[in-house]
Amino acid sequence: MNALMRNAIARAAAVTTLVLSPGLVFAHGKLESATPSAGGTVDASPASLRLTFNEDLESSFSMIKVVDSSGTPATNEKAKVDASNPRVLLVAIPKLASGSYTVQWAVMTHDAHKTKGTYTFAVK
Repeated sequence: MNALMRNAIARAAAVTTLVLSPGLVFAHGKLESATPSAGGTVDASPASLRLTFNEDLESSFSMIKVVDSSGTPATNEKAKVDASNPRVLLVAIPKLASGSYTVQWAVMTHDAHKTKGTYTFAVK
């Protein structure tokens, strides 16, 4: 293989790396769905909260906290990744009174990306 051919291959590899890198750099866990849903109202207190993400999660570095309208924590349990689906984070919640609740979550995906967010839901 001559120097010209090696140089062309090296340039092609560099261009391919640059083109593919932005997708890899910006790949982060994204909340795809939640139960109870963001902005939704449920008729009765749910027994658990379920968040589904677009990537597999690291249980040790992922959490869910539910607080009432005064900021008082409504959850006592530690969130766990669902054994049957590593993209789902679950937390058991005690019986909630009528009112508005804020869900605060933070996750780390298997590729070590961290992301967090909040949303609200209401109980009739």
